[in-house]
Amino acid sequence: MTSYERVMRAIEFRGPDRVPFASGVPGTTDVFMMLHYPARDWQPDPGYYPNLHPALYYIGNWRFKKSMPLDVQSSGRERQDEFGCVWKSVMEKSIGEVVGHPLKSLEDIGSLRLPDPHAPGRFARFAFYRRVAAGNSFVLGHLDNGLWERMHFLRGFGDLLMDIAVQPERVGALADRLVDEWYIPMIRRHAAFGAHGVIFADDWGMQDGPMISPKSWIEIFKPRYSRMFDAAHGLGLKTFMHSCGHIRAYLHDLIDAGLDVIQKDDICFMGLEELAEEFAGKICFMSMLDIQRVMPGADDAKIFEETRRMIRAVGAKDGGLIGTYYTQPEAAGCTWRQMFVMRAAFLKYGKYPVA
Repeated sequence: MTSYERVMRAIEFRGPDRVPFASGVPGTTDVFMMLHYPARDWQPDPGYYPNLHPALYYIGNWRFKKSMPLDVQSSGRERQDEFGCVWKSVMEKSIGEVVGHPLKSLEDIGSLRLPDPHAPGRFARFAFYRRVAAGNSFVLGHLDNGLWERMHFLRGFGDLLMDIAVQPERVGALADRLVDEWYIPMIRRHAAFGAHGVIFADDWGMQDGPMISPKSWIEIFKPRYSRMFDAAHGLGLKTFMHSCGHIRAYLHDLIDAGLDVIQKDDICFMGLEELAEEFAGKICFMSMLDIQRVMPGADDAKIFEETRRMIRAVGAKDGGLIGTYYTQPEAAGCTWRQMFVMRAAFLKYGKYPVA
């Protein structure tokens, strides 16, 4: 069974030979992640570095006009992305957070300048790496930050929450511009370059519940997600979304909207067995062991025990689970050694039928 077939069978609950695993390393991964780059002619405003991970910068063909320091994600440097949002790290080697929001008022939605998804250079390395490194893996195109995250990056988190409460129609208009002019065109471009699925990151959960009311979420975001997922499915792509936190209130509607895979780094957050009872067999999970409640400080025996528990809970219905690493383990109080032990546990306990 090829890696592509294994992943598809896991997503569709059609009995893969084992639980797929996304290691990120060609030749050992069932999922090959591909990222797009900034437009070839884009540069950040003077005084900022580009918001681009150094590793991606050096393996891609996009170039900053100055020398790109390896510590560009340190707390002392401000960075800018193509949308004009300014980023700053609060700890060393972290993605950081947005501290500069270009959309000062929703009255300016019509004049907001969005990046061109068709700009030269954006996919200049996608086809090459897909051809020489992906092999028979499931190729997953990364759309970067999703609709919710991009909206509060542009507007500011607090301001967007207030906008949702007092002017939801204009919030919907902003969402429509992003969906129609950025996300759906980018989905189409990933499909044209040979992706099998697309993933984006929208962190919707807090520690004890969702960030906005389910009513507002259903009215504003569910129909826009549906359009994105419909566009992907119409091109034969599977849909993946990363979302941390307590998102139980949204999961049924995400499934109804067409989400195929939910990627969580905190799968025990809402109660593993309770989550499995409600959603196993209805949506595929892509997860490592919970980085909040399980992995920090866990020894080898606990990692093996908890991996088996997770597989039995959400991956036993002829699929429904894809294992993965947490790519910045130190930031979560974990180690790469723990990640490697977890992968060994997936290989040991992930064979179907699950015992």
